[in-house]
Amino acid sequence: MAKIKKEQILGTNFSYSDHRLSYWLESMKRLDVTRVEFYGIAPHCYLYDVTPQRAWSIARQLKENGLEVCVFTAEQCNYPVSTAINDYRVRERSLEYYERALDVASVLGAPYMQMVTGGGYIGDDPEEDFQRTVDAMYRIVRHAEKVGVTIVLESDPTTSVKSMADVERVMNIIGSPNLEALIDTNGLMGSGEDFEEVLKKMGSHVKHMHFIDAIGPQHCLIPGTGELPLEKDLEIMGRYGYTGTLTPELWGTRYNSWCEEAMRQSLEYLRSRAE
Repeated sequence: MAKIKKEQILGTNFSYSDHRLSYWLESMKRLDVTRVEFYGIAPHCYLYDVTPQRAWSIARQLKENGLEVCVFTAEQCNYPVSTAINDYRVRERSLEYYERALDVASVLGAPYMQMVTGGGYIGDDPEEDFQRTVDAMYRIVRHAEKVGVTIVLESDPTTSVKSMADVERVMNIIGSPNLEALIDTNGLMGSGEDFEEVLKKMGSHVKHMHFIDAIGPQHCLIPGTGELPLEKDLEIMGRYGYTGTLTPELWGTRYNSWCEEAMRQSLEYLRSRAE
């Protein structure tokens, strides 16, 4: 039976936000990680703190420590970032934020930048929110084409792109090779979509995955510690010949006090099921 490859599994700095960048770099060495999804959080690489000079410095440190950035993920959950909101100031600042994220991704040498779209106000028309997002994506994708980075768009039930069906809809409207898809296993749980059906339908357009567990409202758990059918999902990935990357996205602060051990457990779960 075909399996995913170990080189598809990425380390990351999710849960390391209470440590200096230097600690995370050493941690990746201890965990034998050479390919990463780099999360743009403070104090590592928060976009509003990163000057062009600082971005180049971070890129140099990553390279000197033998790390290849496969995906750059800007912080876009804990801050007012939205392509969908019916507020010109917030939306314009958000578009500039995503463009800055693409610039940093380019400096870091990342071929992909993860993106969620943000949502509108509670009570606003979801379809109008979606259309504002589409309008925004034309501009953001043009910038992605300019800097040579591909956006991998993630769905989230709390945003204007609530499902992978919505991701596909945006991709079909925009029609750019610089806009592809990201599957988040927790996001699929929220939208009620089937992992195999999504992977089968979207095929090679899925370039990256956030592969984490969940128990009810507790999300972004170490793989194997929740109730999602992750063993089955890995078997499906092997069967369909998935060639993209995947990250144990331990988002939030649950594991901050023992981030390296949490990352170790996550990587061991995935590596033991890869070839």
